[in-house]
Formats: sequence, structure tokens, C-alpha cells
Amino acid sequence: MSTQQHFDPYPRAGPALLKKEFAGKSVLITGGGYGVGSAIAKSFAEAGVAEIILVGRTEAKLKSTADELASFKDTTVRFYQVDISSKGDVKKLFDSLTISPDVLVNNAGFMATPANFIQADLDEYWEAFTINVYGTALITQSFLRHREALKPSTPAVVITLNTIGAYSARIPHLSSYGASKAALARWSEMIAVDVPETTARFISIHPGSIGTAMGIKSGLDGVFRPTDPRLAGDFIAWACSEEARFLAGRFAWVNWDVADLVAAKDEIISKDYYRTSLTV
Repeated sequence: MSTQQHFDPYPRAGPALLKKEFAGKSVLITGGGYGVGSAIAKSFAEAGVAEIILVGRTEAKLKSTADELASFKDTTVRFYQVDISSKGDVKKLFDSLTISPDVLVNNAGFMATPANFIQADLDEYWEAFTINVYGTALITQSFLRHREALKPSTPAVVITLNTIGAYSARIPHLSSYGASKAALARWSEMIAVDVPETTARFISIHPGSIGTAMGIKSGLDGVFRPTDPRLAGDFIAWACSEEARFLAGRFAWVNWDVADLVAAKDEIISKDYYRTSLTV
């Protein structure tokens, strides 16, 4: 199916439209201290959530984002210094939470220094799998167990940021990042089979080409048409809404038009679009 493409925020995906639905909800965002994570946090604040929990490895960056969100008087913002690949850090995080967040946004990620595989430092190469796959799995499992213990009345939403590089591009010197993200996308599909939608729904999202430090490190900054990080935040917030429930278990791009997706909902479900498949 075809859809309009957006690279800047637009009214139909505006987070203010979600205020009634998101009132009282809480969101946990990994990698929430800067870049896309910061933009995601702002969109949820504009959507009127009651609480935002920022998680990341750099306390100063987390505090900076929290300070920027201080103008949203109806939203409480807390932050925790956490390495998502550390069992101790993740356990300490959830032991400190007395509420069960309604939404988990898996935004934290790592990219090894771009290199030909033969010359690559394999320890750094594998760090992408440790953080992108293991770390995301660790914090997601901990999140789900924490919710199970507190017995919330509504299903959770787990958004996992991914990349076009997981499937739709073959770019030299980025095999560590691309392969770890492909594994992450397939993981998100498979746990959606294990975990019923009455407990949680899972969506993978490509945030577009955003001029982050990671994008610059990849050497691809400026190669693709840039996406405003505010659009990425807005789309991700919308993806957590009831209107976007049909995207459960799928892989979506923030550049796709929200109205077009909703209009094609029945086709997307019946033809099982936006999932991993091999055609012969």
C-alpha cells in the first residue's frame, strides 16, 4: 500500500489530540537524555501524560532533558542513571518504581565504529548486540515482570526504535548495527506471540533520518532526507494510542501518514503487512 510521506510535524499526528486518552498515564523512555529520546519525551509531555521516567547512562544529559520538560506543570519527570545491559542497574531501577509505567519506549542503542567486518574490533562490534538486543530484552522483561507483580488493569505498550538499515538498506561498514537491529525487529515480533495483547502490545518503529550523534557516526548524515525529531516523537506517542492498536506486532515508519494508515487498517491486518517475511 502507498501512503503520504511526512518529514515535519503535522496536525493529524499532533500529541495534543491524545490528551484525554493519555491523562494519568506514565511512560518510561530509555536513552531519554538527548536526541530522539528527548523529542519523544517532549511529545508525551505535550500529550498530557502524568509522569515521564527518563533512563540513560549520562546523568547530566538526563537532567538537561528533565529541566527542559519542567514547563509542563501537569507532568512529573524523573530520571535514573541506568546501563540497560546491567542486571544490577535494571533491577535497581524497577525496585525503585512504586507504579507500573503504562508505556515503555526502548530508545537506547549503540553503534560500533563503522568498519569492514574483517578489520572490525569484534568486542566493540558485539557491543551493539549486547546493548541493542540483550539490553533491550533485559529492560523489557523486567518491565513486564514489574507490571505483572503490580497487576495493572490495562495492557502496556512497548515501542522499540529500530532502523531502515535492519532490512531495507545494504550499507557497507555497518553490519554490526544493521544485524543487531534486524535481530531486534524479529525479537519484537516473536515476543508479541509469547505475550498476549491483553498484557502488552509491541511495535517496532523506524524514526526517520535524524541528525543525531549516532547518525553522524554512521557517515550517513545528509544522505537521506532528514526527519524532524519532533515528528518522530509525535508518531511514537500516537503509536501508543488505541487508534494505533492495529500496528501491534508490526514495524512502522514515522514518515508514514497517520490518516492513511488508519484508513488502510483492514488491508494491513488482512494482508499481514509490516512483518518479517520471505516471498518466493
